[in-house]
Amino acid sequence: MKERLELMGHIVAGYPSISACLHAGRGILRGGANLLEVQFPFSEGNADGVLIQDASNQSIKHGFTPKHGFTIIDNLVRSTSKHILAMTYANLIISYGIKEFVETLKHLGAYGLIVPDFSFGQDDFGLRELCVKNNIYFIELIAPLTPRRRIHEIAMYTNAPFLYVITRNGLTGNQTQINHEVLEYIEEVNAICELASKKIMVGFGINNPIQLTSLANKVYGVIAGSYFVDIINQNLESENLLPILQEATEKLLNY
Repeated sequence: MKERLELMGHIVAGYPSISACLHAGRGILRGGANLLEVQFPFSEGNADGVLIQDASNQSIKHGFTPKHGFTIIDNLVRSTSKHILAMTYANLIISYGIKEFVETLKHLGAYGLIVPDFSFGQDDFGLRELCVKNNIYFIELIAPLTPRRRIHEIAMYTNAPFLYVITRNGLTGNQTQINHEVLEYIEEVNAICELASKKIMVGFGINNPIQLTSLANKVYGVIAGSYFVDIINQNLESENLLPILQEATEKLLNY
């Protein structure tokens, strides 16, 4: 029996509407995901593939503001015992106010924060320190080009129990083949992180159970984003996305 992988799902706040993304988020959590990242839309998401960027643009076009994102997180935290994270980009947080952003997440009971363009080691204007102070896990990203010494440094420093490991360079969305080279890279990163008692979750291009079978017993969990946005896109006319996303999550976890 393979050890079950943790799953972090993903929704774009306000897409296709506030109520619809709430239904989708609840469906993902009921389907078996124990973590859910709520992406605050940003017009120039440098890590986003076409599906997520288009969803972000639509949400912004419909009037999204960070307050809408906080409302969605508030609703999800209140309706589940699972972990809700915010994901966005540095400029949005800076514009809103870094201290205010982090303290709002704490007030709402959020679990963590992911900011792809606040790389470890660069000036983050005190964001990581504020996250520690407010008991918000700042999730660090590891990429294939991250030096091994830097990975160890990040794992030793982070206040979070896991690191987000990107399977390949490029954008989200395209399917990632879990081949020997990718597995070798993942196992090496995992071994480094274990020295600091940290786990890893693997993301970018995760969208089918075969990939999860390849990763079982090798990592703590996986992160799927475009997979869920694609399911939402296929069901834009539905009045209730909850059962649809629940079924899609169960299908992904059926490995």
